Amino acid sequence: MTPRTASTAAALVLAGALAGCSRGDARSVAGPRPVPVRAERAVEKDVPVEVRAVGRIVANQSVAVRAQVSGPIVAVHFTEGQQVKKGDLLLEIDRRPYAAALAGARARLEQDRARAENARADAKRYAELVEKEYVTRQQHDAARANAAALDATVVADQAAVDRAALDLSYCTLRAPAAGRTGRLLVHPGNLVSSGAQEPLVTIEQVKPVFAAFSIPERHLAALRGRVTGLPVRVRPAGGDADVEATLAFMDNAVDAATGTILLKARVENEDEALLPGQVVDVFLRIAERSRAIVVPASAVASGQQGDYAYVVSAERKAVLRPVVVQQAGDAETVIGEGIAAGELVVTEGQLKLRPDAPVELLGERPAPGTGDGGAKGAAR
Repeated sequence: MTPRTASTAAALVLAGALAGCSRGDARSVAGPRPVPVRAERAVEKDVPVEVRAVGRIVANQSVAVRAQVSGPIVAVHFTEGQQVKKGDLLLEIDRRPYAAALAGARARLEQDRARAENARADAKRYAELVEKEYVTRQQHDAARANAAALDATVVADQAAVDRAALDLSYCTLRAPAAGRTGRLLVHPGNLVSSGAQEPLVTIEQVKPVFAAFSIPERHLAALRGRVTGLPVRVRPAGGDADVEATLAFMDNAVDAATGTILLKARVENEDEALLPGQVVDVFLRIAERSRAIVVPASAVASGQQGDYAYVVSAERKAVLRPVVVQQAGDAETVIGEGIAAGELVVTEGQLKLRPDAPVELLGERPAPGTGDGGAKGAAR
């Protein structure tokens, strides 16, 4: 290599080294790359104060249909799960033995009526004869007693007829209330007994229904004087749509074992979307919180030191703020301390942040005439 070639190579190496140092200095001056995040402003507004509880749907009326007379079932006039009205025919029990018993009771009644009528006539004749001393007073009194006894027998016979007619009517089972029938537990041909505990079918009134739930006793002060009419939201377990309801009942005592009180909310349930026994989430509005600071629920996270959120400063840096949550909802969270109205809170991208890290707000439009660099510069 000639001296001139060697000097040229040395100059190229020196230039490359200087260029590398220049790029490194530029990166150090620019600082760390901004973290892309999404943010929304905290707002001040009035929000309802709600108590959340887990409840269960109960029927407005539940009737267990049982046999009041014994005999075989001869006919079923409904299908399982059918909507029935009060008085609709449900089941029939063999009525022949009870019809025969009614006929016998009526015959005895007529027989005793005839005997009673004859005894009353004898008593009347004896009353006339005793005045003329044709019969003794003892005979007259015996005739009167016989007539009175037969009159009482007629009354007993009439009661027996009424009872037999009632038993005959029990052979026809009708719906005692409107509602939806459950499954039939005894089918035609089976013998049923009047003393059986097992019902033949159960009718549940599902329009309306009630959501039964319990809340801690510390909320009683807010409910005092406002037992009925408070708005309630009912959400079926696993569902995403709320059903409107109103508070209709509060128990008259606190459960000493749990420290809670039982409440019921009335749900009209016109579409029969809720069924008795179904588990639901219940949200009871007990008050209104005025001028509350509200942020999206995704802006608040929990750590070892408690709840916190990231706020975007005027210099577009992430500021870690401990917060006090007053009320947490599915979409919004009410902040008691830590964030002021109008501040930007990070709602997406918090996992990549650290305190004082520069941020880039996603969704911001750069100023006209600037490229991506302009948008990033504004973010910084």
